[in-house]
Amino acid sequence: MEAVRAEIYAAVAGKTDGELLALPADCGWSAAEVLDHIGTAERTLVKALTKHEKGEPTRVPKRAWLYRLPMSPVFWKIRFPAPKLVRPRPRAEMNPAEVLGQLKASRRDLLALADRMGEERFAAMVFPHFLLGRFSGLDWFHFLAGHEGKHLGQIRRVLAGPKVLRCAKRA
Repeated sequence: MEAVRAEIYAAVAGKTDGELLALPADCGWSAAEVLDHIGTAERTLVKALTKHEKGEPTRVPKRAWLYRLPMSPVFWKIRFPAPKLVRPRPRAEMNPAEVLGQLKASRRDLLALADRMGEERFAAMVFPHFLLGRFSGLDWFHFLAGHEGKHLGQIRRVLAGPKVLRCAKRA
């Protein structure tokens, strides 16, 4: 998980705001939007796990506590639309340096939560993914590594490929 995050930081290191905000030719997310999505997803997870740790209710569907699906299909080269809760902010509202700062803060907060709970308690904790079902703390770490690994490839493609000034579907 930490190795993938280090690769993400390396992939965007030295890039200008313009490069990070540039739209790819397929009119998908810019690199900054991908980074914002990753950070939003992690912040949402930290918030939910913190509530769970305190015994407070969370907004995970009740049925998700009852099953466990394999997570590997999520990492296939198939595009899945991001749930509304973890979609990036509009590009016009984004400052790439701020997005990177929030990304670092979300990882710091996740690791602090795991440290506070302790290795055994965090590993044994069960908190479901809204779609895939029951995950342990270690499952969440594996999921984040795979999720970010998929987006690392996306970031590299976006930064390396041709750009467009405007997309009809976004205008």
